[in-house]
Amino acid sequence: MTGIGIVGTGISGLTLALRLQQLGVATTLYSEGDAAGLGRGRLPNTVGRMARAQAHERELGSLHFLDPGCLLTSGRLSVKGDPPLEFTARVAEPFHAVDFRLLLPALMDDYTARGGRLVVDPVPPDAERVERWSRGHELMVVATGRRSVSELFPRDPAWSPYEAPQRILAAGLFHGFDPGPAFGFNISPGCGEILSMSMMTRAGLVPGILVEAIPGGPLEAMARVPAAGFCQALLALLPEHAPRLAELIDPAAFELLGPDDLLQGAITPVVREAVAELPGGGVALAIGDAWIANDPITGQGANLGSACAWIAADAIAAGGPYDAAFARATVRRMWAMAEPVTSWTNAFLRPPAEHVTALLVAASTRPDVAELVLSLFGDPVRAWELLSSAEEVARVVDGVG
Repeated sequence: MTGIGIVGTGISGLTLALRLQQLGVATTLYSEGDAAGLGRGRLPNTVGRMARAQAHERELGSLHFLDPGCLLTSGRLSVKGDPPLEFTARVAEPFHAVDFRLLLPALMDDYTARGGRLVVDPVPPDAERVERWSRGHELMVVATGRRSVSELFPRDPAWSPYEAPQRILAAGLFHGFDPGPAFGFNISPGCGEILSMSMMTRAGLVPGILVEAIPGGPLEAMARVPAAGFCQALLALLPEHAPRLAELIDPAAFELLGPDDLLQGAITPVVREAVAELPGGGVALAIGDAWIANDPITGQGANLGSACAWIAADAIAAGGPYDAAFARATVRRMWAMAEPVTSWTNAFLRPPAEHVTALLVAASTRPDVAELVLSLFGDPVRAWELLSSAEEVARVVDGVG
């Protein structure tokens, strides 16, 4: 057996493959498609990658699409009310927003151009296939959230408080407005959230919108509206639920880029057991969506995937044996990053605690607190340290922290 087998070519699998390649560890990357295939299809997400993920790609020599227009240097948070609670501030380090139909093929091309071994198998991987592949590798790392692979990694009820989606999602890429180098986070209490930002796409720099609808609320219908009527339906809702975003849009020009530039669905937040001992004696380690699927409300999915892939790569490069004990020790190292992200995201799906509301109120009148709050999206460990502690928030509000 030689090298490491990696299943999945999302941000986690590709970051892991590129980092291990850089560290001199032999790998084989198993994918359902080649680079051209990754670039086709429907919009997979609307992602802003924070400073840590960008730093990883820079160190790998794989930081692509650095157009200034998709580097988000500031943000506006607006909470519906009478009057609304609002503030605008710069973020400590810019977020980078690129359509994954551009980014993932570029990363895959980097991997293969540098001698990486790619195996394309169009059949969605399942437990039997992972077991078969494992016979040729010292360790299997599974980085795809396909349901057929999740049978290897059962749900961890201790860290999976939800059994159904807490938000119904609708995301799209559009013509007809320009948010500039800022992201928008609009909260309509009891109804959901509407996020916006400029992204680099196959059509150039265009704005994206993500609707996070509370089930049963007025925004949920957006997840069922067909593409032909989507823009008109969204325009009818924005003045009430995201008025600052509505002000930016030219209704006469507002339209989807194309039928493949609309994503609708839902995610049930889940944490899975991350280590599977395979029947043939090998071990599979889960990272990325195979391990943790968080709601995108805090924008941490790809960023957590990149962070954990980097941790796993460094552990693997330090040497084996790559047994179950090694895999569990690696999970503990990754969990130090994943636990605060998961806790923060799950908390964000519920109405805010009183001290969090106090922090937002302070941010609406104090630029220093506003910058801190918006920059928390780029530092999820610090975000949870602060937001989970009424005492820490009080120190910030009082001008001490």
